[in-house]
Amino acid sequence: MPKNKEKLTIVVNGHPTEVEANENAPIRTVIPKALAESGNTGRPPEDWKLTDEDGNPLDLGRKIEDFGFAPGVTLVLSLRAGAGG
Repeated sequence: MPKNKEKLTIVVNGHPTEVEANENAPIRTVIPKALAESGNTGRPPEDWKLTDEDGNPLDLGRKIEDFGFAPGVTLVLSLRAGAGG
């Protein structure tokens, strides 16, 4: 893995997707990547929320490196309640 890059596993609609991310970028940058990789392109990134495995929401403005994720971490991307629909 190149320096400053990190692989994150993001579960989208129950299916894990691996995303390569720049650890110096805000965590919000992984949302459109995970949606594209998983084929979930029908809803804009703003309609989704990113949480840890326990369901705790992540501050989308924080840099990825600031979270100190352990290797093999899994995050969950799900539709926000009441988004669209």
